[in-house]
Amino acid sequence: MDRSLTMRRRALRVPGLRSIRRPIGPRSAGAEAPATGPGPRAGAPGAPSEQNPHTGPEFDLHYVRTGSSTYRRGSDPVAPASGTAALPLVIIPGGPGLASALPYDQVRRRAAARGLEVVMVEHRGVGLSRRDLDGHDLPQEAMSVELAVADLAAVLDAEGIDRAVIIGSSYGTYVAQAFAVDHPDRVGGLVLDSPMLAESDEKVAREFSRDLLYCGTAGWPETRLLAAKVYDLVDTGVVDELTLGRDVRIIYEFAGPRTLDRFLNQVKAGRAKRTLAFLDKAASGDTGEGLPYYMEFDIVGEIAFRELSFFAAGDGRIFDQTHEFEAIRSKYSDYAGQPYDFPAALPTFDFPVLVLSGERDLRTPRPVAEEIVRLAPRGHLVPLPDSGHSALDTHLLPVLVAAEAIATGRVAELAWNPERFAGLPRVTGPSGILPRLIDANLMLDRILSR
Repeated sequence: MDRSLTMRRRALRVPGLRSIRRPIGPRSAGAEAPATGPGPRAGAPGAPSEQNPHTGPEFDLHYVRTGSSTYRRGSDPVAPASGTAALPLVIIPGGPGLASALPYDQVRRRAAARGLEVVMVEHRGVGLSRRDLDGHDLPQEAMSVELAVADLAAVLDAEGIDRAVIIGSSYGTYVAQAFAVDHPDRVGGLVLDSPMLAESDEKVAREFSRDLLYCGTAGWPETRLLAAKVYDLVDTGVVDELTLGRDVRIIYEFAGPRTLDRFLNQVKAGRAKRTLAFLDKAASGDTGEGLPYYMEFDIVGEIAFRELSFFAAGDGRIFDQTHEFEAIRSKYSDYAGQPYDFPAALPTFDFPVLVLSGERDLRTPRPVAEEIVRLAPRGHLVPLPDSGHSALDTHLLPVLVAAEAIATGRVAELAWNPERFAGLPRVTGPSGILPRLIDANLMLDRILSR
């Protein structure tokens, strides 16, 4: 059986799945029809696509709504601060390209066990929201942050939700902040996990990574030793420095400094062939063919290039992340400028803004998070030690605890209880297996390269 069809069938069985009819592109003023209410589960008898099979510039936007009644309540490693939350949560994953229905089923189960109600929208151009009513892929010109925000608002309208806690991870933080700009009255608070801010983010990340793991001018003794080894590999020409920078970033963020040290030693000794091949494949997952109904970059990549400057001008040296997109640049439009000015908007946000920042995050590093906290009047930094990029995928409980604090009106407690996030059990998401796979490949290289 075709893998894509199998994955689709699995996605259509996700608890709480619903859909509404949405225009593919913006309609003229006054022409937009109101969003339909929450219909039957897609694919079931009476679903919208079967009620109205006409052709036209529309598609079925799929989303999931879950809560304590959707899943059977179970034990959770950290007891929630209260019972049912006053505000539902809207969780926006990263990418662009990450689906919601399949990859984050366990995330929603964890939230439900804490009495948290969750809405997750399958981003237009991805997974169950990928095709129009005729079964054709949505066009690239229908991809934009503004339309993705309009989709979120339409889902909240369909569900009768006036206000919610908006949670974004990585690219999802851009959409979350954009929603707050366009619909500030519907935001009870923001949780920004590994946040994006402005066009300058890539340069900040590049300089931060070099200071920490190449020049050794920042960090602590452990990272300075790693920086010396990275510098030596580049200086002696053992490996391509751009590829090395990408691999160092992946291992440091997901597996930590000790695993990175082993990797660097084995690269130096010529005993990392399998690991290098694995990392090359893992890195291509974000922008390559992807996995249907999990990660599909090919259509929504237009947002990354046209609106988010994913191919900003780099310098071609180590930790320049723009080179990772060079092979596919011709498939997308040129950068046209960011659609939102968040540094100007953040000072106007009158709701809590909790910013989660991993200590080992090299893609959206701590200086970006600190700037958001500085700009937002009610900004609060939640530093996550021994964590990398995207807590939603690697360290879920801090995300839920932060969201719960806003949803239940208990944000003030964080000021006198800064250790609320320390020592939380590590509950991983879709990326949790990556560190184990890196370790396994390094072990094979050590054993089989002798």
